[in-house]
Amino acid sequence: MVVNPALPVRSVAEFIAYTKANPGKVNMASPGTGTSVHMAGEMFKLMTGANMTHVPYRGGAPATADLISGQVQVMFDVLPGRNPVYPAGSIRALAVTTLTRADALPNLPNHRGDSSRL
Repeated sequence: MVVNPALPVRSVAEFIAYTKANPGKVNMASPGTGTSVHMAGEMFKLMTGANMTHVPYRGGAPATADLISGQVQVMFDVLPGRNPVYPAGSIRALAVTTLTRADALPNLPNHRGDSSRL
């Protein structure tokens, strides 16, 4: 789960609270309707009550470009695509959506906010 750094949140809990306090102001990018990235965002919305609008793109590159530029505020990107694509400081990673931490991002909490290795 990555956000544009202009969004005033530093954790998943802060993100959820922000979306609820600012309905209609958070846009969620995906590389297309029905993709795993889109479905991860929709599942997040269902599980948390987060208020986000889905913005489908024709692929990951334009979605990523708009996330970096601030046209959209959040994306549930796939891990292999995340590391080399984003220039340093252009996005803020909040968490991984897996049950355990990702070895590639050991300092990033998992979806439950667990700060320990499982």
